[in-house]
Amino acid sequence: MIGKSIFFLVRNRSLITALLIFTTLAILVLTMLPSNKLGDSQLYEYDKLGHFGLFFVWTFIFGLFNFARKNFNSHLITIFLIGSLFGIMIEIMQGILPYGRSASVYDALADIAGSLTATIILFGIKRRYMVRYRELLNKRRRL
Repeated sequence: MIGKSIFFLVRNRSLITALLIFTTLAILVLTMLPSNKLGDSQLYEYDKLGHFGLFFVWTFIFGLFNFARKNFNSHLITIFLIGSLFGIMIEIMQGILPYGRSASVYDALADIAGSLTATIILFGIKRRYMVRYRELLNKRRRL
């Protein structure tokens, strides 16, 4: 079931591209809007978990996007670094822009932890499914 889902996403580049664009825009909106525009919620007590989750999802989708583009020949360290730098860049922008947001080292660390966890899972996926995916591609080319 997981393998079929991974293969479906990797084969459908337009879907994975749309997911990547959507999650990127959602993260930018959620992190760049002034905090008074987001409303009051008890969810803010779990802010670090939210950062972890957002960057886990973004890095995972970005990794699948790269797998689709390069037939699983992506460098996982690059995927991790881009996910981490995206989180750090957002924290820097929050500190610079005058929207009532503030930069936080702990938010950046939660972003990095989410990216690292997604990269570890992508490593497992790459290891397990890369050979099977290439076999499927070769079968289709022969037909």
